[in-house]
Amino acid sequence: MKKSIRQSIVCFLILLFPIFLPVAHIYAVEPLPILNAGSILAYTNAQRYKEGIPLLASNVQLSEVARRKMIDLFARQYFAHESPTGDSVSDLAHDAGYEYIVVGENLALGDFGSSKAVVDAWMNSPGHKKNILSKSYSEIGIAVGRSTYKGRNTWIAVQSFGFPKSGCPSVDPVLKKSIDSLKKRLDIYSDIALMRKEQIERAGTTLEEKKMRVDSYNVVARLYNEAVEEYRKLITEYNEEVGEFNQCLTTTVGSSKST
Repeated sequence: MKKSIRQSIVCFLILLFPIFLPVAHIYAVEPLPILNAGSILAYTNAQRYKEGIPLLASNVQLSEVARRKMIDLFARQYFAHESPTGDSVSDLAHDAGYEYIVVGENLALGDFGSSKAVVDAWMNSPGHKKNILSKSYSEIGIAVGRSTYKGRNTWIAVQSFGFPKSGCPSVDPVLKKSIDSLKKRLDIYSDIALMRKEQIERAGTTLEEKKMRVDSYNVVARLYNEAVEEYRKLITEYNEEVGEFNQCLTTTVGSSKST
C-alpha cells in the first residue's frame, strides 16, 4: 500500500513539472515593393558575375543621383537622359558631389512585375546591356518609384553608373608645386649667371675683379646645374604619375547613354 502510494505521489509530482519549450516570437514583416533597388542590384550583378566581370558596389552619392533623376522624370513628365532644361547624369553627379572619370545611366518605364523583369528588359536592349556589363563602371546607384506618368500609374527605375576619380592613381599636387617653385629658382639662377657673365666680359676691369666675378659666376653655375638635375628628376616622377593616370583614363571607356 505504501509502495503504491509512493508511486502515486511520484507520478503526481512529475505531472507538476511541465516541459517549457521556447516560443518563437512572430513579427509582422512588411513586404518589399515588387521592384526595389536591392534586388535590381542583385540581378544586375548576377549578369556581371556570369560574364566574369567585377561586381558593382552600391554608392550613396550615385544612389542620390538616381533618386533625383527618378523624381524629376515623374515631376516633369518626361522620359529621356537629358532633362527639359538640358541636365544629364553628369550634371546630377556633379551636383551630388560625385567626382568621376566616367558616368552612365539606364532608365526603365513600365508595368514590370518584378525586379528581375526590369533587368531582363535592360539585358534585351543592346545599349542598356552595354552599361550593365561595362568594365568601365565600378559603382552604381539605383532608384525605383511608382507614380503617375502621362495619366497612368506605373514604375520608373533608374540605374546611375560610375567610375570614381579616386579609382585612378592621382597626380601628386605637392609634386607639381615643387616643380613650379624649382622652375622659378632656375630662372633666378639663370638671370644672375647672365649678369655675372656680362660683368666678366665688361672692359676696364682689373684682373682681380675679373677673378672674383668668375668665382661668383661659377658658384651660380654650380647651383643652377644642381637645380637642373633636381628639376629633371621631379619632371620624370611627375610624368610617370601623369602617364599612370592617363593609362587609367584610356582603359576606362567613355560614358555610354541609352534609354
